[in-house]
Amino acid sequence: MNDGDGPHVFSPIPGAPSPQFALLNYLFPGFSVFSSAANASLGSTKGGSDASTYFPLFLALIAALVFFWPQLSGQLWGIVQDYFVSSVRIRPDDEIYNMVMLWISRQQFAQSSRHFLANTNINSRSHWVYRSLPGSDDSDDDIDTASESGYDNGVDRSRVRKRAIHYTPASGRYWFWYRGRLLAFERRENTDRLGLQSIAEREELFISCLGRSPQILKELLLEARRFYLERDERKTVIYRGNLGEIYWQRCMSRLNRPLSTVVLDHGIKQELLNDVGDYLRPATRRWYSNRGIPYRRGYLLYGPPGTGKSSLSLALAGYFRVKIYIVSLSSGLANEENIMSLFNDLPTRCIVLLEDIDTAGLTHTRDGAGAVAEHPPPAPPAASSNLTGSDTVPSSATTGRLSLSGLLNVLDGVASQEGRILIMTTNHIDKLDKALIRPGRVDMMIPFGHADSSMVLSMFRAIYSPCENEAASVDCPRSNEVANTESGAQAEEKPSSVTYADAQKRINALAQQFAEAIPESEFSPAEVQGLLLRHKRSPEAAIEAIDDWVTQMRKDKEEEAKRSEARAQERDKDAEPKAHKGPNQETLDPKL
Repeated sequence: MNDGDGPHVFSPIPGAPSPQFALLNYLFPGFSVFSSAANASLGSTKGGSDASTYFPLFLALIAALVFFWPQLSGQLWGIVQDYFVSSVRIRPDDEIYNMVMLWISRQQFAQSSRHFLANTNINSRSHWVYRSLPGSDDSDDDIDTASESGYDNGVDRSRVRKRAIHYTPASGRYWFWYRGRLLAFERRENTDRLGLQSIAEREELFISCLGRSPQILKELLLEARRFYLERDERKTVIYRGNLGEIYWQRCMSRLNRPLSTVVLDHGIKQELLNDVGDYLRPATRRWYSNRGIPYRRGYLLYGPPGTGKSSLSLALAGYFRVKIYIVSLSSGLANEENIMSLFNDLPTRCIVLLEDIDTAGLTHTRDGAGAVAEHPPPAPPAASSNLTGSDTVPSSATTGRLSLSGLLNVLDGVASQEGRILIMTTNHIDKLDKALIRPGRVDMMIPFGHADSSMVLSMFRAIYSPCENEAASVDCPRSNEVANTESGAQAEEKPSSVTYADAQKRINALAQQFAEAIPESEFSPAEVQGLLLRHKRSPEAAIEAIDDWVTQMRKDKEEEAKRSEARAQERDKDAEPKAHKGPNQETLDPKL
């Protein structure tokens, strides 16, 4: 290096590099080249200023920038976000979270991200399984693979169903293009919610864009919502009340069940359809409001177990395209405050299902005048033992459980929710308090009984009638309900070929033979359906098995009746000493 070319940073010997210069050149390779270029541009070789004199100032500026940059950049980005960026914050406790995550999982930037999460559940509530995603257990897009351990029974080998894997970006910020605009997707963990158990419940989503107009973000959310709801177009969405965190938890979605598959008297079914349909009309809500009548409707489905009460509730939800909400009143967390909070979060058009209301410990807790009992009297041992496991009905004042008066306040109190359809089911209508089922709370009672000959005929035809898209040996729901029962719904087209007519004629003849062999009103529809499903590919085999099946069912019922009688006698025996023991009686010591 020549004397005039190289820099002399604090060098005591002219032409020799200083230790500081050597250190800078070591820390920043190429520094000498940069210094020479700077000196040449400043004309230092011709008596101009030497660039090396500015190096201490340059280093000080770099140090200050490194030290203050984190705070400075945060403030600058905050100013940009406040005045030049639009953003939306999505919390995990709302269903929009699931909508956005499903939409994000289908985007190209999420699929190509190098840092991602792989899971089969992309919802905010990771402790429940959402089964209606494409590729999940309830989808037609399942991946079927032959299992080597499967058996060959003359048809297809056993198939293993695999749930699809969804890829979503890991925590951080990701940029993507949407309709020609550059957007940022950020997945961030909320430190304020560290006390929650689920990791998914602690995170939040942010979507932002440059510009002061948030219209592009609203369009994205609408598209995500539309994409999310399209999957449920032909499905009934079921929510269950979570009494621990007080929210409605989506638990599953099922394909809409045709009303023709519900075995019920045609006249009663049509009357129910007309009543619910009229209630859900927009004009009906105005009619109620103009006359000062609370806009609510309640139905009680009662009858023996297995007669189709819950099935009718599910079919109604699918027929009228509304969601169904189920809450358990027998839960230890069920109290008036929690149930009221859940009911306040209900949408205006929905069905609320309270199953087995007689098992909730609310039976016979009012006196004959209908006044609210401060301390409900104990229920008879024979009636309460199978329901609550104790001899008395718990009091909400002492146990925090839901009382009858609390439930009535939830159903039709001053602060009760309007616009919903309430359906209660019970196996024992005689155990329900009169105040719970009085007119105004229950507007229509629908009885369910054991299967008669007409029900058996409908069930047989529904199981064995041929379908257009299936082989003749495969079961398919189909019935010969009157056309107006399915009014408002699209009727299925039946094949008009001679083959179908012959097959239907044969099924009708077998159905008549099957119905005549089943004892009238002795077995529930669920029990008869169990027999049919065991022989779903052979109607002749089902007819041949009737005699043995009837004998076995009667034997099982006799044994169950004997066991129930024995349990009742044991309860009476245990309760008898307590009833005859006086208040001042003392137990004598056998040693005395």
